[in-house]
Formats: sequence, C-alpha cells, structure tokens
Amino acid sequence: MSTARIDELARSLGRPLEAAQRDALDRFAALVRTWNARLDLTAAREERAMTEVLFADAIVMADRALVPEGASVIDVGSGAGAPALPFALLRPDVTLTMVEPLRKRIAFLRTAIGSLDLASRVRAVEGRVEPGSASALGAHDVASARATFAPEVWLETGLALAPSCLVFTAGEPPTTASAKLAHRAGYALPWSSAPRVLARFERA
Repeated sequence: MSTARIDELARSLGRPLEAAQRDALDRFAALVRTWNARLDLTAAREERAMTEVLFADAIVMADRALVPEGASVIDVGSGAGAPALPFALLRPDVTLTMVEPLRKRIAFLRTAIGSLDLASRVRAVEGRVEPGSASALGAHDVASARATFAPEVWLETGLALAPSCLVFTAGEPPTTASAKLAHRAGYALPWSSAPRVLARFERA
C-alpha cells in the first residue's frame, strides 16, 4: 500500500492528511500485511479494498465533532486494530483502550502498539464486553465498536460503557428514547461506493 493511495482516500473524504500522518498510517498497513499472511486479520487483500477497510472510518472518526479533544476512548471488538489504531495515530490527544477476545489478535494489537510508539496512551485488553454488562475497564468518555454488535444493541451497550457512543452503520443509525443524536457524518467509500454513517450519541 502506498502513501499516495492513503492520501487519495483522505482527500476523497474531504479530510486531507499531513505527510507525517500518511507515513504513520502506512506503517500500520505494513504491520497488517505482514501479520495477515499467518493470522488472516482481514479478508481485504486488494490495495484499494484494504485502504478503505483500514482507514476510511478512522479518518472520519478523527473529527473532533465525533471524538472531543483529549477524550478517553474504549473500542470494543478491536480485531485487526481498525479503525481504532489508525484513529489513535491521527489523534495524539486521545487515550485508547482496545478490547478484543481473541488472543492471536491481542498479540498483533500489542505488537502494533509498540511498533507505532503508542504505548504511552494506548492499551489492548484481552476480554469480551457483553450487552448489558458493566465495564471493569475504568471510566471512558467515548465508546466505539465497528461490526461487533447490531447497531441498536451496540447503542445501548456503548452508552452503558461511556456517556458518548459512536455507531457505524451502512444506513441511518438507530434511534432510542434513552439516547440523543449529537453528531452525524455521512460519507461514501471512494472505490467500492459503499455508503457509511458514523453517528455520535449521548445519554438522554
């Protein structure tokens, strides 16, 4: 994957990156490619598909209207680290806790944290978050999860973990009386043309 491809993606989303940011994201992509050969971290193999999967949501998520300055973020079901780790690279002001149940992915996440010099503000915790369960992972400002729960289930679960929750959907986000929509970002992936919505909800 080239930094030019990452730059093309960011510009298509209306969020151009600085050279240092592109380089950092490219380092993460190189780690994913290396580990993907033996762990099957992502099904995406073609360059454009992998660029979208790894970075599109993270670039949008980096908007401070979605994650406020200095926020503590908990990401549930972090998998191969996207969008959480690219987001952390783009937002040096935030702290991040990633929760992932699979040990082999935890090994990758912890290696990536060290390789990307993120250990001072990012950690990976082996574990599982169940709907309706309380978190023993400390207080956080924003909860995030992508493709781990159905959107309506995640909205309730996420707001139990933090006062603000990010919901990724292909269409309109769910609604509930217990949550209020604080910000909505709609976008389309440039090469697959897949629609996306990233919404931030707060407790009502």
